[in-house]
Amino acid sequence: MSRRYQDPVEVRVGDPVEHRVRLEPGWCRGAEPAGGATDVPTTFLWRGRVHLVRGVLARWTQRVPWWRQEDPPSRTGPRLEQEVWRVEATAGRAHGSGVYDLVHGEEWLLERVSD
Repeated sequence: MSRRYQDPVEVRVGDPVEHRVRLEPGWCRGAEPAGGATDVPTTFLWRGRVHLVRGVLARWTQRVPWWRQEDPPSRTGPRLEQEVWRVEATAGRAHGSGVYDLVHGEEWLLERVSD
């Protein structure tokens, strides 16, 4: 079952090896990050609970719908694309793990949760 949200979240990013975040094969759709390594979400705070990222399942970019833009695009204006990170995370042993879609544009948002 999945639920959709548009909740702001605080996200910390870091080195996946240092934070023991598993990178699934083929996790990066499209262009590979420069240098082969990149920082990934390692923890996020949602609804007062810290979630530890256990694995990155996928990463891709998506276009921002034009009707969600406050201003017309310009060279220094709003972003036309945003990154989506699909991660497996847990909020503690009692809560089990879930799959979360974290969107990074102007700010970080939690877009979808799958149990």
